[in-house]
Amino acid sequence: MISVVGAGAIGKTISDYLSGNHEVAVVDLDAERLKKIKGIRWLAGTVDDHWEVLERSDVVLVALPGSVAFGVVKKLVSHGLKVVDISFSENDPMELQDLAEDNNALLIPDAGFAPGLSNILAGNLLKEGRYHSVEMYVAGLPQEKKPPLDYAVTWSVEGLIDEYTRPARIIAERKLREVDPLDDISCFHVEGLGDFEAFYSDGLRTLLDSDRVVNMFEKTLRYPGHLAKIRFLREMGFFSDKKVSGTTVRKVSEQVFEKLRTGEKDVCILIVRGIGKENREFFCIDRYDDKNGVSSMSRMTGYTASVIAEAVIEGKVDGKGVLPPENIGYNEEAFDFIRKKLASKGIIF
Repeated sequence: MISVVGAGAIGKTISDYLSGNHEVAVVDLDAERLKKIKGIRWLAGTVDDHWEVLERSDVVLVALPGSVAFGVVKKLVSHGLKVVDISFSENDPMELQDLAEDNNALLIPDAGFAPGLSNILAGNLLKEGRYHSVEMYVAGLPQEKKPPLDYAVTWSVEGLIDEYTRPARIIAERKLREVDPLDDISCFHVEGLGDFEAFYSDGLRTLLDSDRVVNMFEKTLRYPGHLAKIRFLREMGFFSDKKVSGTTVRKVSEQVFEKLRTGEKDVCILIVRGIGKENREFFCIDRYDDKNGVSSMSRMTGYTASVIAEAVIEGKVDGKGVLPPENIGYNEEAFDFIRKKLASKGIIF
């Protein structure tokens, strides 16, 4: 049995995918949200209400907002479970290494789109030892520019604003550097889609510990003009944590940004390049699934987490402790398993 914690858009995509071949239970505080997912066992409440089910699970997938996920993951690890987590938390998942080892638990953190799939592809490049640099370009966008910000929300608003405010960590000349994400905006062309703006984003995560390359960075892509508007909002203080009338300015902005979640059909882009004497590149453009009504962001995130969970169940990925997703890329058998599984869902590199 597989358990999923969180029944939002990504949690639903994970559950829909896995329930075709597995017994699935989903935990969520919102009973009405659970009822929208068919073919699964509904578990209303928190993880503390359902340990009898969770402890019998082969794998537990966590699909919660980054602000609350780390505490839940820590509890699951302390119970000795195998956990696949897609949350984008500020916490370093390696903080849980000793706890996971002591409890014979396995944690695969950042197991979504980017970080996640991007790390797996980077790991597959890094294992070759032939590249002095790795570059990643990622995007989740509406298929067409959408006013007023030339953007539509396709994932967590909280995580989206973090991309513009949190310092981005990169590796430059083998040293860890922190850069302001909006200080260095460049142009980038994607074959078949056109021109974009690119800015540094903090998506390397566990890859920051790599000593296999001289330079490594992740850049996120947006439609031209979007980042100037975001920079203006940031400079005006709209992303500030300063309290006004009992709440923070940022919380108000998050509510406003949520209105940009218009249900627009989206497109995801993922490019991971190894730079050396000979370059190698993974390239993928994935679009909204019209047939099943599933967003590309849900597909890229939910299906990646799901096939990682299946790799754990089938013994392709094993061990105890914290397993960074790039380690899956180092393992050719596990990498081929995940790549073929994603290809069966139309996600092809």
